[in-house]
Amino acid sequence: MTLVICVVSRGRSNGKTCLIEALTKKFVGEEFRVATVKCIHIDFDTAKKDTWLHLKTGATVTAAITPTEIITIRRSKAPLLDEALGAIYFEADLVLVEGYEKSPYPKILYTDTALAALAAMKNISNIVMISGSIVSKAKEREMFTAKFPEIRVYDLEEMVSAIKEMLVKKVLRSLPGLNCGHCGHDTCLGLAEAILSREANREDCEVLSTNLATLEVDGIVIPLGKFPQQILRGVTMGVLNNLKGVDKHLKKIKLTIKTE
Repeated sequence: MTLVICVVSRGRSNGKTCLIEALTKKFVGEEFRVATVKCIHIDFDTAKKDTWLHLKTGATVTAAITPTEIITIRRSKAPLLDEALGAIYFEADLVLVEGYEKSPYPKILYTDTALAALAAMKNISNIVMISGSIVSKAKEREMFTAKFPEIRVYDLEEMVSAIKEMLVKKVLRSLPGLNCGHCGHDTCLGLAEAILSREANREDCEVLSTNLATLEVDGIVIPLGKFPQQILRGVTMGVLNNLKGVDKHLKKIKLTIKTE
């Protein structure tokens, strides 16, 4: 349920780093689990140092321990962003990536002018919001939003609120959407918000935590609450228990019903 967002700009700019720093402080301050990814254009490991020698001799990964850090280094030929994301050892709520404008992930464009933003829209896909000094320039904002009214220009607080909405939607898509209320919340949206605030977890969803029976119709899995699962399982087992030649120690049953 991790949300990955790239912070991009046209050309190299210190603004991306400052924005990631500000967003990280905001979300960590509200107890979200945040990870960041930074692309460095030169080798991080220094030739002839001990860690470099460890890897040169064939180690798959080497770890360097300092009084305050643990740094793991793994060699890879032309590593992709997804490989870096896979190396994050914990499940983050939010991963902020500096750069990678060609990635498929949603992007925040950091820019100073409307002209730069309009040019970026032609070359960078999946820009979902705009930031940078353009925020304080009313005419520049109006020039951009006249062309792209669906892309909002946000200050930091507005951006934090928008990202929180994206986080909730990300969690909500992992829930069945039945709004059954068995989890203690009136809707799946309420449960999604509680999961993000650490007041609940996905196992509180009765549909996801109950594993008695599943229903698939035309290739689509239909979410079932605990009671429908119990009925489906009970009826099926009742029929099978009265049939000769059926093993009494069943583990899994697949049932197909033709409707015509």
